[in-house]
Order: sequence, then C-alpha cells, then structure tokens
Amino acid sequence: MFFRNSPTLSRLAIFACVAVAAIAIGTGGAAAQEVTINQTDAQDETRYAQEIDPGTRLVDWRYDNDRQGFVLVVETDGRTVMTITEAVQFKEGAGSGRIYQKRIPNGTSELFVPVKPRSGEAAVTITTPGSLRQNSYSYVSTGQARIDRPPIDYERAQILVVLTAIAAAGGTFRIVRKRREDKELEVDKIL
Repeated sequence: MFFRNSPTLSRLAIFACVAVAAIAIGTGGAAAQEVTINQTDAQDETRYAQEIDPGTRLVDWRYDNDRQGFVLVVETDGRTVMTITEAVQFKEGAGSGRIYQKRIPNGTSELFVPVKPRSGEAAVTITTPGSLRQNSYSYVSTGQARIDRPPIDYERAQILVVLTAIAAAGGTFRIVRKRREDKELEVDKIL
C-alpha cells in the first residue's frame, strides 16, 4: 500500500483541517472621540427613559450612525459628575476602553458620546455619585450584535467540507503517485 507510513498524508490532513477552520475567522475594532455637552432649557419632569439616581434621569437617547456615537439627553435636579464608560462586546483576553467623566449642570443637557460599534453592537454604562452610593449603574445599548452578512447555511457548510476533503484527497493521491513514479524511475536507472 502506498498510503502506509506517509508523512505527506498526515501533513495534508492537517492542512485540510486548518483550511476548514480558517473559513470562520473575522475581526473588528473601535475608536472614540471626546464627549460634548449641550445644555438646553426644556424640562420634562414626568417622562424619562431611565433613572440613573434619584436626582439624575436619562430622558432620551439615540444612536447616531453618521457620527458613530450616542446622543444622550440627561436631566438633573442639581449639578453632578457623570461617568460614562464604553461597554461594547469584547474579544477574549485583556484590553482597554474609554471612560468619560463630565460635570453636568442643573437642568436638561444633551451629551454626545462617541462609541464605534464592535460586532454590530454599541453600548455605554452611566454612573453618578448618587448611583454609586446605591451600588448601581445604568446603561444604553443598541441591542444584540447583528451580523452585516448572512450566516453561512448548513448546505453551504456541507459543500465546503466535502470540497475540502476532495481537494485534500486529490492532492494526497497526486503526491503519492508522483513519489511512486519517482521510485520506479530510480529502480529503472539502477538496472
């Protein structure tokens, strides 16, 4: 048998496994800018999206795709310091992110917090001295990560696996046949 004790066959099998695993790899990245605050005079004391602490409320928010960041409308009963932290989906391992700390005046203020989405998701956490005394934080998120391309379907995955196996088997057969022919030529030359 010409497959027995063939290091080429094991190398090709490893190559085929690596090729199949490499199909599903992808990466992403993010960067941020400075937080801006615009104070407004409009107050709506009855409606808000989230209470950050008893004296601070998140009145409204939206994600601005063009500027790649959150627009937060915050209402306070007095001046406070707000800490906003990027809270996006992380890959495994260690890393760093951005923390913004801003003084918020009494009344209603509009803040822009730049957060580029990672894996289609963007989020921030919000704390104030009052929320820290309560051991709590608030968050704003665009929701679950969305994939910009459709997932690979089961049938296509099966086809890729079969084609990879056929290519690996064909390559192995060709290499073994070439080595066998080379050995036969060596025997002919000696005689």
